[in-house]
Amino acid sequence: MRYLLVALALLFAEPAYAASVFSPCTQSGPTAAECDPVNTANPMPDQRTSDYPVGATPITGNATGTTGAVVGTLTAVAGKTTSICGLSISALGGTATIGPVTVAGLITASAVYYMASTASGNFLTQTFSPCIPASAANTNITITTTADATASNVSVVSWGYNK
Repeated sequence: MRYLLVALALLFAEPAYAASVFSPCTQSGPTAAECDPVNTANPMPDQRTSDYPVGATPITGNATGTTGAVVGTLTAVAGKTTSICGLSISALGGTATIGPVTVAGLITASAVYYMASTASGNFLTQTFSPCIPASAANTNITITTTADATASNVSVVSWGYNK
C-alpha cells in the first residue's frame, strides 16, 4: 500500500524542473533565437532529405554491353570511402551465363553472384542494408559480369555513396 501511495504522489507531483525539460523556450530556458519556430529560414538541425548518411554524396556506377564482360564502377573520391547500397543486373538474349558476377573492392572480400541470360531476359537485384563500404578510402567498387557471346543486352546498375 505504501508503494501505491508513493507512486500516486509522484504521479501528481509537479516537479520544478518540468518546465525546463519539457518546454525549453521558457523565461529560464534558452535565448529567443534558439526558440524560433522551425521554417525554411530556421530548419531543424540534420534534416534528412535522402536515405544516405549526412554528408554523403550519392553516386551510381552504370554500364551496358552485349557479348563482352560489362563493368559498372562506383568511382572513389580522394580522401573518402565509397559504399555500395545496391545493384541491379539484367541480361537479355542467348542462353550462356553472365556469371559469376563479381562485386570487388568491398571491405572484407568480393561478393559473387551467378545468373544466366535468357531469350526473355533475366534480372538480379540486390540491396545492401546497411550499405557495404570499400576496403579502404580511395577504392573503387566494381561490378563485373562474365562475357556472354550470345547476349544481346547486358546492363549493370549500381548505387551507393562517397563519404
